[in-house]
Amino acid sequence: MTGDSDDYFEELAERLRASGVPADRVAATIDDLAAHLDETGAEAEAEFGPAADFAAELTARTADEGEAPPQAREWRWTADIFQDRQMLDHFGQQGWEVERVDGLGRFVCRRDAERPLQWEYRRERVPVGGRRALSARLAPEGWEPCGSWMYFEYFKRPASASAGPAAEVASPPDAPRRRTFFSRRFYAFSAAYLAFLAVVGVVLIKTGASDGGSGFLVGVATGVLLAAAFIAVRARGPR
Repeated sequence: MTGDSDDYFEELAERLRASGVPADRVAATIDDLAAHLDETGAEAEAEFGPAADFAAELTARTADEGEAPPQAREWRWTADIFQDRQMLDHFGQQGWEVERVDGLGRFVCRRDAERPLQWEYRRERVPVGGRRALSARLAPEGWEPCGSWMYFEYFKRPASASAGPAAEVASPPDAPRRRTFFSRRFYAFSAAYLAFLAVVGVVLIKTGASDGGSGFLVGVATGVLLAAAFIAVRARGPR
């Protein structure tokens, strides 16, 4: 965030607290708004309007919705495309509802603290007709879009649509400490891809490839290596 955004959020937080919004909810709201700005790159006032007006709007929403239960919280996690659907089904059964997929490819979830319900998910490849046509095709079955990543679109619907009252989660477990779920298949694919780049690099060197071609390959390989290192660090999860 920029310094202007910091000032904006300080004023917003002060106004929310002065209006009687609980401190924990103020902190959670500011975190969510800051994450939104990080994803969009927008300036706070341009995105939300003057802090005073926005604080009044948020306070009105809080009054309409009632105070959020202290157990209510957000949880973000990610998985590779080889097991994302499996993990979505697993956490959906625990009552986690995906609200969106953020700019880092993480599923942003919330769970009702009083009456958590199971959720069903599906992943679809975006067709030639686009996301709007895909959403329209699935809407009659109760599916609504909940996030996009590359050329995939994710959809959700409450399990009560098929399971009825049995879809309520009686004793939901806590959110896992682990936040990244990468499969062996993903690591095998990454290793194979790196090996392929290495072989191509050797061939280019031996055949006297131009400096431009070699430089391009080195750049691609460096990017892939950095991405692999980043994934390896994330995969260890929070301590």
